[in-house]
Amino acid sequence: MSDNGCDDKLSTFLAALPENPWGLSKKGLSAKRAATALNAVKTGMYSSIPIICKGAACPYAETCALLPYDLAPEGDLCPVEISKIEALIQGYVSDFDLDDMSFTDRALVSEVVSLDIMLDRCKALMAKEGTPVLDVVIGISEHGEEIRQPAVSKSIEAYEKLTKRKDNKLMMLAKTNRDRQRFAPETDKQSWIQSVADVITIDDLEESNKIS
Repeated sequence: MSDNGCDDKLSTFLAALPENPWGLSKKGLSAKRAATALNAVKTGMYSSIPIICKGAACPYAETCALLPYDLAPEGDLCPVEISKIEALIQGYVSDFDLDDMSFTDRALVSEVVSLDIMLDRCKALMAKEGTPVLDVVIGISEHGEEIRQPAVSKSIEAYEKLTKRKDNKLMMLAKTNRDRQRFAPETDKQSWIQSVADVITIDDLEESNKIS
């Protein structure tokens, strides 16, 4: 089927949809249009991951490279994370040859980048703690004293879980890339065959049979 045929069917399908299937208010419809435009510009990967800068009150302030130079823009999205996110997206797009990302590619890259940022936050907390084992309060004695026992840092536990999740997402991203490459030669072959078929006519085949 030609691309025009697909476009016509899509247009017909969209035209048949209710104008406001979610029952949104007038303000809600305006907000939805704004959100749709924002997602189209930012591809959904740049807008939701960075934390809000809180300056010295940030839980990751000890490792912030901007605070010592009074460059932390309180109230804005964290510029350190924004810069890292942009670099990560460009890196994954390059590594996995995703210049023309599908919806699935975009979702997987977004998840991997989110996990990378959360891993960085875990590392910042681990640096702040300075030790993999902490004394954790597990109760209060009858005399009102805290009962403590050594326990592995929650940041380290979170880091290990996030690392496994990231590895899984990377495997999925690699699989979609391998599938794309595996089917590409067949697509090229079909395109070549179709090109030959477009050139050779029935008359050509009949003439060939006469000669043989």
